[in-house]
Amino acid sequence: MIRQALPTPKVLSEEQTELFRENGHLYPFDGIGADEAAALCADLETYEKTQGHNATAIITKSHLLFSRAFAFTRRAAILDAVEDLIGPDILIFSSRFWIKPGCDGSYVSWHQDSAYFGLEPNELVTVWLALTDSTIENGCLRVIPRTHLGETYSHDETPDEKNLLARSQSIEEIDDSGAVDLKLKAGQFSIHHERLVHGSLPNETDSPRIGLGVFFMPTHVRSTLDRRFADLARGTDTYRHWDHDPTPETASAKEVAAHVEAAGRRYIDPNFAQETILAH
Repeated sequence: MIRQALPTPKVLSEEQTELFRENGHLYPFDGIGADEAAALCADLETYEKTQGHNATAIITKSHLLFSRAFAFTRRAAILDAVEDLIGPDILIFSSRFWIKPGCDGSYVSWHQDSAYFGLEPNELVTVWLALTDSTIENGCLRVIPRTHLGETYSHDETPDEKNLLARSQSIEEIDDSGAVDLKLKAGQFSIHHERLVHGSLPNETDSPRIGLGVFFMPTHVRSTLDRRFADLARGTDTYRHWDHDPTPETASAKEVAAHVEAAGRRYIDPNFAQETILAH
């Protein structure tokens, strides 16, 4: 799964890294303080008031648009854990806010990111940061352990306005009797492998459930499509398989916003082929 020899772990134990390789996920970890999580939620409220829609509509590279979210992707607490799993040279492939208003029926179907991300080899890991408490009642992230060890499942793309995934991609037949609920407190995060089957149920409470997913990969990972962009978060990129995203540190807010919008249009464009070799 992870091909390169990794240095001495910074924050994870050997037992934790082995559990990740066996089960495809780890949790919980402390990422940011509850006050910082609340500040990020306030940023999203401001965005919704000014834009007329919530930040879930930004389907790719969301961290580039919010200074606090961008700063989170550079946190040592985050990157040290990621480095222990994929090595010291780290790119951010993308990111997205996952916002479920109370009792609105929105959900995320069972899926594998590896079916849509177009990456080779499959060594990406997702950090899922809870910005509010994430519970069974409000639709926390769920995973099916060990599914990352098999091939990529085929996915149906029947449109469903309640499915938060950009293409409503869904694995129709899978045994989910062993699913695990990754319950987190605000400010905590989980990590899962891109081949791990995951999803979430609707929020049955009156309050929103909010999280931020950030997708990290080692710099040797290649795009199976044409040349694309990624954000260098730590280390050096000697492979140069990717052009580097404009960030709040390197470009104007207008330039970054245009870049994020273009990336989103490309992702949902039916004429833009995603990875086509699907098994199961």
